[in-house]
Amino acid sequence: MGFVSLGLAVVGIVTTLVHYVNHSITLGIITAVALIASVVTGLLDMRKQNANGGINHETVNPAVLGHGIAFVVLLLGGIMCVIANVRA
Repeated sequence: MGFVSLGLAVVGIVTTLVHYVNHSITLGIITAVALIASVVTGLLDMRKQNANGGINHETVNPAVLGHGIAFVVLLLGGIMCVIANVRA
């Protein structure tokens, strides 16, 4: 599930960039769903890794990477969305 989280994070980033260009509400919803799904699947995979002996941080861990990227993009995108709606 780690690569699913990383893949959903990449999809979320791409749709975020396209959403910023054309301000489509549909793309905003797709972006939010992809990023939330990435955070959740990354969290579930990290829980599974923790139950099986701990999370390996010495190598590239796609679950941690996807979870972190998606959370940061979701947080910053949400802040920018609030700012855009307050100014409108």
